[in-house]
Amino acid sequence: MATPKVFISYANDSKPLAEELTQAFSNEGITVWADFKDLRPGDQWRIKLEQAIKASNLFLFLISPNIQMSPWQELESQTALAKAWTDSKTKVLPVVTGSSEPPPFLRNWVTLKVDPKAEPLTWTKRVVDAVQSNHPPTIRALPAKSKRERAKRLNEIGRAAKALGSEPTGSLSTAAGR
Repeated sequence: MATPKVFISYANDSKPLAEELTQAFSNEGITVWADFKDLRPGDQWRIKLEQAIKASNLFLFLISPNIQMSPWQELESQTALAKAWTDSKTKVLPVVTGSSEPPPFLRNWVTLKVDPKAEPLTWTKRVVDAVQSNHPPTIRALPAKSKRERAKRLNEIGRAAKALGSEPTGSLSTAAGR
């Protein structure tokens, strides 16, 4: 399966939820970027943020009931959405907690509603499942030899199907035995 690289954007009041999600993603082998684990004292935060957004292919916006967008979050959302609008492989997943509604700039995307209080053991699994479903398995190209063998076999199947189609109905068992 193609492993998503998730960027989590959250408000300060949602930090404990972001931490739970980060742990759940890590347990599933999903790479996640979150400021509380990836920024260190002395880092140039804007450069680190832009690098993380560039490397991510799924942006998860954690929306809480009392969300107040900080200037930090506004920069995250503007940069992430600019990438999502210009790169069709980039996904956006608004995760709405409780009775919240997504902010207007996220209403073009289908939201995932969760209630961590009502679903203490399952809400992170629902989010992980949603992220994984946004990243279908990678289809790897067949080696040249496999392609030739596959083409040869498809030709054989085609000839057999054609022969079956031209046989009278009563001789179907004879054609199948070829």
